[in-house]
Amino acid sequence: MYCAICAFADSGSGVEIKHALFPPLLQLLFKTYPYYHDRNSRRAVTRCIRAIFNSDAPPEALVGFVELVHAETLKGALAPSNAFVLVEWCSILLQELTGTDHWKKWGLQTIESNSRALEYCLSESTRPNVKHAGLVVTRRGLRKVFSNKDTRQKLIEDVVKRLSAKGTQPSARNAVMLGVVAGVCARKPGAKEVLATLKSEYYSFYNREIIGSRTQVPAHISNALGDFFVDFSTEQDIEKEIIPALEKALLRAPEIVLNDLVTPLLNSLPDSIDLSTVLKNNLLKPLLANIKSTNVTIRHGSLSAFKAAVVKSHDENVIFQIAEEIVTPLKTGKLTSADGRSLHADMLAALPVSKATVTKVGPALAAVASKEANEAALISETSALLHYLCWGLSHGVPIEKSIVDVFIKGLSDKKIPIKKLWTIRLGELFWSMTDEDTLKSKMPSFAEAAVPALMDIWQETLANPLAAAQSGLVTSAYVFTAISFTKLSLTSNSKVDTALKKAQISRQALAMEPKPSFLLNPRIYSKLTTDDDFKWFIRALAAVSQHGGLDADLSTGIGWAQAMIFCVCSSSVKPETRKEASRTLSQLYVHDPKLISETIIAGLWRWRHSIESRDKDSAALASKTENQNLHMVVKSICLLPVEVSRLGGLVDEATRKDQMISLLVLARPELLPKVTWIDMCLRVQVDPGELARVFGDFLVQQIIDKTNFDESVSI
Repeated sequence: MYCAICAFADSGSGVEIKHALFPPLLQLLFKTYPYYHDRNSRRAVTRCIRAIFNSDAPPEALVGFVELVHAETLKGALAPSNAFVLVEWCSILLQELTGTDHWKKWGLQTIESNSRALEYCLSESTRPNVKHAGLVVTRRGLRKVFSNKDTRQKLIEDVVKRLSAKGTQPSARNAVMLGVVAGVCARKPGAKEVLATLKSEYYSFYNREIIGSRTQVPAHISNALGDFFVDFSTEQDIEKEIIPALEKALLRAPEIVLNDLVTPLLNSLPDSIDLSTVLKNNLLKPLLANIKSTNVTIRHGSLSAFKAAVVKSHDENVIFQIAEEIVTPLKTGKLTSADGRSLHADMLAALPVSKATVTKVGPALAAVASKEANEAALISETSALLHYLCWGLSHGVPIEKSIVDVFIKGLSDKKIPIKKLWTIRLGELFWSMTDEDTLKSKMPSFAEAAVPALMDIWQETLANPLAAAQSGLVTSAYVFTAISFTKLSLTSNSKVDTALKKAQISRQALAMEPKPSFLLNPRIYSKLTTDDDFKWFIRALAAVSQHGGLDADLSTGIGWAQAMIFCVCSSSVKPETRKEASRTLSQLYVHDPKLISETIIAGLWRWRHSIESRDKDSAALASKTENQNLHMVVKSICLLPVEVSRLGGLVDEATRKDQMISLLVLARPELLPKVTWIDMCLRVQVDPGELARVFGDFLVQQIIDKTNFDESVSI
């Protein structure tokens, strides 16, 4: 069968075959579509179909195939691969029917078949490539249909009216094809002007079938008209055509509209549209009302829709009024639900910030947070507060004393989770200050007020680090360690400087005797769980390495390296946080290549030794990944020149050569999976051959040192 099809497809003489043979041949070709999944077979079939429809065959010879395709797409369900084949066939039919007498008979029917098959493709397939290919093939067919200047207007009008027409059955599935039609027309000169005259058809369809749906609309349909909205909608259109229907739908069926029809609509609008007034006058009240719903889907859908509208809102005065409406019930205590308070805070955090909103919202959020008993709500409230404070400080707005007092109260709270949260927020506030002048001018009094409470946390952690690890207070000590070197010391406040000097942060954090410190003890950092825990742990490690007393040959250096390697390799660390640890290690390496490379290489040897000796108290065993992720550590200190340049540093050639000599034995797949010494040499632009010729004695000595029977003594 396959050979026969190929022979016919490649012969180029399909027209010479008697037309009487076309119906049975087309029927035979049709039967192949559920079975031929490989590209060559499918293309052979499509070449046959194209050749037959490109001939001068009469309608009687072709109608059977068109009806078979049409009937197949009317079935209740199709496999995604089968649907894709039908999309390809419909596209070919559209290309071959265009400009012929056959278009009047089957053109619009084929458009409908293509629409149904494409919708099956997008709804049923889990493979993004199949969905993308279906859209590409459909666009190809429509471009041919709309290519003739003489017939373009009528064809576009006919296609749009046919797909958007109100029928006895819901036609929401046609949204996919209508979106593709809009996208094709938007990119075709002449066609765009024609489709612009049919905008009312699109809006009527959208309001009736999508916004007015009485059942949940699938995501691929709710997103389908994105090309139309982004290329054809204006601010006036949205206010006149969409918003009234949307307001009614929010009252009638919020469980459908907010799950999720509004967000895709707003996200697809062009950036030139300003929704500030629409949000305030038309959407804000129904969204705030639905925020109070007992249905979690409605609540979260309201927040999602609000965030999407805010992105398109640019009028500062209107945004200030919106902020007032959101913060008032929060400030006056009218929101009895913790989830409601949390969502209101999330809405405030989504708003663009101005000096007016900082002055209005900041103190109100601080007052609400100071009385908040629910931890989940407090997380949202303090996050929103931080959003306004960071913007305010970077734009010259000082922090009010009432807000400082709220922070100090939080740092002194008896409940450790609350104390930890406020410490993290304080750390994030200071961490966001990248300008030394701002730290010196705006933060000294805040730092002075916060240091006593931070010192109490510090002393409590030092007194019983294991208990602090169990309660989560150790993260607060990480925050203090990280900001003490990098931020607090830059505030130029004598009382702060005295307190930091008294705390001896570097010595305490890097202590290994008689027991490892809270920072270097695997029994402590292996108990960390949240992203915030690891984020501040990584920052604390970075801070002490730059401002402390690291030494690759001492236990402190190896202990620090074990902790950093753990952050890069551990299974308990999320992938994104592991990447952040790798980036931090690379930044430290560029800052001091010799020290960091020597320290990390010594740490890698200790890691290997811990695995082989099955040391239960080691970071290596606590990571639960053993050697499998160590290649990420090596690559973090063996950087490409472009990566070094991007990090703003320079690693001299001598340092790179010394580093590669030290890695000669270690950088082997038998010891570190996915690592080879030659690849690492080439990565850092060191010629391994030249290294062997010039430093042969050093390389041999390295092999002797690392393979003698006393090697474990030096680890």
